[in-house]
Amino acid sequence: MINVIDIPDPGAVTDPVELGLVFPIPGAEKNTVVMEDRDGDHVQRLTATAVDFNANGKTAFRDRKIKIALFITDARFALACSKYDKGGGWVGGAGTVIVFNSVSKARAALRSRGKMLVGQVRYPWIQRIGSSPKTGWASDEKLVFDTSAGQDGAMRLTVTLPKNVEAARVACEIAQRAARYRLASEDIETDARTALEQLAVAEPLTGPATDASGIRFFEIPGAKIVSEDSARISPSTAGHSA
Repeated sequence: MINVIDIPDPGAVTDPVELGLVFPIPGAEKNTVVMEDRDGDHVQRLTATAVDFNANGKTAFRDRKIKIALFITDARFALACSKYDKGGGWVGGAGTVIVFNSVSKARAALRSRGKMLVGQVRYPWIQRIGSSPKTGWASDEKLVFDTSAGQDGAMRLTVTLPKNVEAARVACEIAQRAARYRLASEDIETDARTALEQLAVAEPLTGPATDASGIRFFEIPGAKIVSEDSARISPSTAGHSA
């Protein structure tokens, strides 16, 4: 989901999918990630000013007042920040969520060119994608992703957007892309398929929040737990995805 990762040498990444299953691969340029073929050609890039990662109801990572690059692709939501707070930020224990330190041996063998804060939410992982409504001219708007690492492994990623970006529209775009990706990648039962087809053409949510945290959520049925296996689900695996 989110971690501080070594930046590999240019040309060292021969299989970006396998090396970037749980965490994205930092790009050679600042605030970038290595793209995969399934990301498509219509990548939307935004910025954020803060990121919070919550695991099992506890803050695991937080960084504020920084410039974070956001990427909305056909396959995932990703973020990258070269100038993160190197003095700290991790407040969770090593065993909080196992995926914190899940880095393949192949990736660990790559020569490092420094480090970068990166994170991603692959579309099969999203249980809910939400946005906070603006409450005043100076208020921040946020994107909220709910995912799971399995039993007792609830995770929430929150990013704060600049004041000129409407979070509800961004959340809707992600919900639409996630639904289209799931429909193209998985064998889905009728009820869930109907819900995903509706999400694929959804409009931005307006009105009151849908839960006590003040967030308006799109619910996405049949989400997978965060794992390397679920990260491999793609249109090319349709019909035999796990």
